[in-house]
Amino acid sequence: MDALRSGAITAAGLDVTDPEPLPDGHPLWSEPGALITPHQADTPEMVAPLLAERVGTNVRAFLDGDGTGFVGVVDPAAGY
Repeated sequence: MDALRSGAITAAGLDVTDPEPLPDGHPLWSEPGALITPHQADTPEMVAPLLAERVGTNVRAFLDGDGTGFVGVVDPAAGY
C-alpha cells in the first residue's frame, strides 16, 4: 500500500496477500494500482476430481429443479 500510494511503484499484481483472503473493505480492494487475483495452487492431479465433483453437484442441483444447491455460481451483476 505504501509503495503504491507514494508512487514508488505504479502497479502491483497480487496473488498472495496478508491477510488472506483479504476481508471486505480492505484498502487494497479499492486501490487503483492493485490487481488482485485469486490465490489458487491446484495441481493437474487435483483439478480433474475437483471439477468432476463440482459438475456432479451442479447436475444434481439442476435435476432437482428447485434452483438451489448450485456451486460456483457467477453473478455478473455482483461483479464476480
